This record gives sequence, C-alpha cells and structure tokens, in this order.
Amino acid sequence: MKKISILFMAVVIAALAGCAGDTTEPGGDLPTVQQLLLDASSTGRTIVLTWSAVTETIDGYQVYFMADGTGSWSALGESTTTTYTHTASVAGTYSVRAYQGTNYSMDYSNTVSTMPNIINTTYTIYDNYSPADTYSGFIFGPTSGQAGSAASPSFQQDIYAYDESKGDDDVWLYSGNFGTFGNGYQSYFQEPVANGYCDPNGSWSGTSYPLYTSDDVVFVALPIGSGSAYVKMYGLSVTPDGASNNGTIVSFKYEYQPEDLGLTVFTSNSN
Repeated sequence: MKKISILFMAVVIAALAGCAGDTTEPGGDLPTVQQLLLDASSTGRTIVLTWSAVTETIDGYQVYFMADGTGSWSALGESTTTTYTHTASVAGTYSVRAYQGTNYSMDYSNTVSTMPNIINTTYTIYDNYSPADTYSGFIFGPTSGQAGSAASPSFQQDIYAYDESKGDDDVWLYSGNFGTFGNGYQSYFQEPVANGYCDPNGSWSGTSYPLYTSDDVVFVALPIGSGSAYVKMYGLSVTPDGASNNGTIVSFKYEYQPEDLGLTVFTSNSN
C-alpha cells in the first residue's frame, strides 16, 4: 500500500508540474490569425495592432501581451474588428487568437514586438573634477555605447557629466552641445513618471539634468547625432571618485528605441 501511495503522489506531482507551465487559453480548431502587424500609426506609447481576418464565423479576437517580452502571455483585451489599440505602460510582445464561445484558434498568431534594444553593458563616465585622463562624454549607439573625452573637439558626445559644485553628492548630465564642453550634439532629458515609458510631448530639458544618488532612471531624447532615438538610462549609480578630491562617477546601462519607429516604450527595468 505504501508503494502505491508513493506512486500516486509522484503522478500527481508530475501532473501539477506539467500544468504549471501551461499558459494557453482553452484549445480549439479555429484558424490561426495571420499577418499581425504593428501599424504605422503607432506612436509614443499608443500601440496600434492590425491583422488579417479569419474566414470562419467568430465572435471576435483575443489580444495577448507579454510585458518586457518575457514570461507568460496575459489576455490584454478583445476586438470584434481586425485592429486593437493599446496604451502601453511598458514594452513587450503581442499576439492574437480568434474565438467563438470557448473555441479558439488552434495556435497563437505571429508575434510583434515593441521592445527596445537592451544594452546590458555597464558604462562609466566621470565629471570635470575627476582626473583629466578619465572620460566624461558619452555617445549612445543602437547596439553599444562609447565613452570619450568631452573636452576633445573630435569627440562629439550626446551627453557628458559635469559637476556645478564641489563636495556634494550630485552631478549633472549636460546636453552634448551645452556648457563648457558643448561641442557635441543636442540632447533632451526627462524625469521619469514611470520606468516603462517617456512622454514625447511632455516636459524636456534641453540643457542639463541633475542626478542624485537616489536616481535610478532618466530618459534622453536624441534628435540628431549618432542616430535619432529615445534612450532610457537605468541602473544609475552616482558615487564619489576616490581618485580625486571632488570627482564624481556616473555608471549606467541603457535601452535604445529608434526614433523612426515613433515608440517611447521601454522595459520595466530600473537596475
């Protein structure tokens, strides 16, 4: 009897383990939705999806979303047409299935993504009180960044670190074309209201932005230069530079959303 009980429990545990990874809706035999697209009218965090109609008689379509592009599908909403608009608070991945009652498409549609380029490298720049051989300027590239000397005319930075006062815990990010070393490109800064998106029509500073030790995210708009884009600097660390009396170190990672896509959504990452 003991062996039978153990065998029964093993079967139950295996069954539960199998169910734990099952994120699908009730299965069905309706056609799979085709040609899911991110419509060109999408802008900012307004995401417009379109797809081709299925030929079967249906009640509508179920739209699914995977926040940050990872994890499980979540039912986002329904549509009786072949379009759906989502005011997104974070970037992610979308898919669609047709349904009639409890009968669904046999599979999810193709996916579309609003994910930015995620550059996981940690970069470091230094303010003007750090040693002269350290780099204060930075260029945001689509797949990687570059630190360099903001004082050098040959290095046209998007931003650079500059401290306006000695002996405190803050430091400023300057637009590449502003201030003492302003030989670079125009950038704009926005304080986050959420980690997952910035507001293209909101308030932006075109000169400088103060960073404090408590800050972990700041958004940057790059209208020209290395490539028009919206950038989220995150995982920010503002620390004293031990190699100098008053220098400050700024470390960060970033996400890059090309401006030609018109999107200003990012992941929920803050560190």
